[in-house]
Amino acid sequence: MAVIFPLYFAVMAGVFINTIATDDYCDVKTCKIKGPHTMCTYTSSKPSATCKQVNKVGVTDEDIDTILTVHNKLRQKVASGKEYRGNPGPQPKAVSMPKLSWNKELANIGQRWANQCIYNHDACRDIDKFQVGQNIAQSYSSKENNSTIQNFIEDVWYDEVKNFDANKVDQPFEMQVETGHYTQIVWATTTEIGCGFIKYKDTAWHRSCMVCNYGPAGNIKNERMYEIAN
Repeated sequence: MAVIFPLYFAVMAGVFINTIATDDYCDVKTCKIKGPHTMCTYTSSKPSATCKQVNKVGVTDEDIDTILTVHNKLRQKVASGKEYRGNPGPQPKAVSMPKLSWNKELANIGQRWANQCIYNHDACRDIDKFQVGQNIAQSYSSKENNSTIQNFIEDVWYDEVKNFDANKVDQPFEMQVETGHYTQIVWATTTEIGCGFIKYKDTAWHRSCMVCNYGPAGNIKNERMYEIAN
């Protein structure tokens, strides 16, 4: 059996900057607050030596279709009032929760971070258009790891909805460790996504890791997840 661990990233309000020169990632203005940009710190596009025996790097067109289809299906489920779980539930309908579209730049940055085989969040991944949120999941097993991209999205990240208090949807947002992946997935003002993926074997374990970057970032302190429909 594979063991799966998730990570999420929260964004604090009040540090948005409208113009970021991402032709030089080392000069991204918001990173002066957060820390060095991933593309500045890690200049090689190849997996790091930490990854050992690499079996797969990157996402295919089929993977991209899965990522978008699953995310948008789940967003629509919540927006239409068909998610009955919660603590308590059900989750309220949304006035608007647009479909996510693929952003290659977010995917490239996510892949660069995935290629480091460091199971944690990078310091900064922002681009010229917006600040960027992040969900990470990793699975490991003593045998060949069959965890799928759909498993990560549905069973690891979105499943946190069972812990989410539906009464908090239209309240000023406060991060909760047990629901941070779910709230990023259904954050209404997030419209773009790009993900990286790597599968490798270290000295003891077969590992798969997926990094998804979201823009504009969700999980923003004191903002609202989405507007509730009447």
